[in-house]
Amino acid sequence: MSHDMKDEKDKEKRSIVYTIEECQQCGVKNKRIFKVGDYVYKFGGSCLRCKGSTLITMIYAEYVNGT
Repeated sequence: MSHDMKDEKDKEKRSIVYTIEECQQCGVKNKRIFKVGDYVYKFGGSCLRCKGSTLITMIYAEYVNGT
């Protein structure tokens, strides 16, 4: 593969960064879009199910094809 074709493929790859928050009381996990300031082990908001406190347990990117 030529260098130019590789550059074009790299430009097509886009990623979306997600944050996983986990409730400390009931264990429910919530996936949401990453916000600036998020970090692992940061306390999040209230649990949607039991209103307990959540903790950010994971931050990761999913790659999607650009058009």
